[in-house]
Amino acid sequence: MTETPLRMNSDIAAGLLFAALGAGFCGQALFGLRLGTPFRMGPGYFPAVIGGLLCLLGLAIALAGTRVARPESSPPLPWKAIVLIPTGLLLFGLVMRPLGLIAALFLLSLLAGFATGQMRASRIVLLAIVMTAACVAIFSFGLGIGLPLIGDLLR
Repeated sequence: MTETPLRMNSDIAAGLLFAALGAGFCGQALFGLRLGTPFRMGPGYFPAVIGGLLCLLGLAIALAGTRVARPESSPPLPWKAIVLIPTGLLLFGLVMRPLGLIAALFLLSLLAGFATGQMRASRIVLLAIVMTAACVAIFSFGLGIGLPLIGDLLR
């Protein structure tokens, strides 16, 4: 009986990524911040615990991924989403101050909608309007977060 070599799949890759991020956060908290005790937590206690849990969860996911058979053909990478989602987040940060929260949220929602590639433009615009209104209602009015709704360039 011949054993097939372990092939990387998405579960193994995601698990290793989670484990690396968790180990990094845990390490920075352990070596860079004061931990304290469970009853008098220092600034590094919570990041160390969460980082350690994320590392353990990542290792468990990667281990479970070794038991999953990899399909012969992988689905194609969603390049549109891979490009548009980070671009939307970057633009959100760049236009927040000059254009304000409303414009930044609308732009982010538009790009996220176009990233799916499964909706018509009219539905994406409607979704962006609804998402922007909901976020403004929740964050500005409901929670009272003081982000400017209209930016400096639009005043």
